[in-house]
Amino acid sequence: MGGFGLRERKRIAAMRHVQETAFDLFERDGFDGVTIEQVAEAAEVSPSSVYRYFGTKEQLVLWDEYDPTAFRLFAEALERHPPLEAMREAVAAVGGTFFGADRPRIERMVRFAYEQPSIKAAVLQQLEEAAEAIAGLTAQAQGRDPLDLEVQVFARAVVSAIDTGLRHWYRHGFRAELADVIDASLALLADGLELPPLDR
Repeated sequence: MGGFGLRERKRIAAMRHVQETAFDLFERDGFDGVTIEQVAEAAEVSPSSVYRYFGTKEQLVLWDEYDPTAFRLFAEALERHPPLEAMREAVAAVGGTFFGADRPRIERMVRFAYEQPSIKAAVLQQLEEAAEAIAGLTAQAQGRDPLDLEVQVFARAVVSAIDTGLRHWYRHGFRAELADVIDASLALLADGLELPPLDR
């Protein structure tokens, strides 16, 4: 958790402990069969602490501490690169930590996100928020309106490519390196999404 102050590291460690406890319970009893109160009791914290940390049971699954870092790195990379190249650089930088050291945790998160129907709405909301954040940072870097069609298409294409890469990784049993799958998804955008015929 390099780059975080002591207080923030303690907060993140506490949140990860609660999240991992929740994963254990969800895997044993099912997502719908576990309450926030049960998670709090098992994690030895108060229910109010769980709500303060995560807000909802769905966010217990979807939360990670790397999104703010990814957006910060994207904003910094926009000072040196075009938007898509900046995004690939930011994802690669975060992925070096998150996708490697936290792989078991990511696999658990992704399984719940794509297998649990009651989390789907929260996933869609998270993707929407990510797209708006990317649009805002891109527009700011280029002196454009965040609602410009080009900016919005770019932001949503990037978010969709990342989400599709995660789904591909999940559907293929997590065999590949996630960082490679995500970069391949973003590379398709860079290549203009042309689909040449397969060699038979």
